Amino acid sequence: MRDDTTGWFWHNGATGGYGAFAMFAPERDLAVVVLSNTSLSEADFTDTLGSHIGQRLAGLPAVALQPAAP
Repeated sequence: MRDDTTGWFWHNGATGGYGAFAMFAPERDLAVVVLSNTSLSEADFTDTLGSHIGQRLAGLPAVALQPAAP
């Protein structure tokens, strides 16, 4: 999938307690891949973490990471 606002490509997925997120920014020459081997109650953990890392690497304001629920 392509984000038209940034020109970055990304994809995510989850199955059987595993999660994955990949993001590629060709014009910035960077890529982020997040793999999770745990079944967290928050289904978008890998998406949030991957977006945060990508934004930090690109020097952009990053999405906030919330502390894990007890």
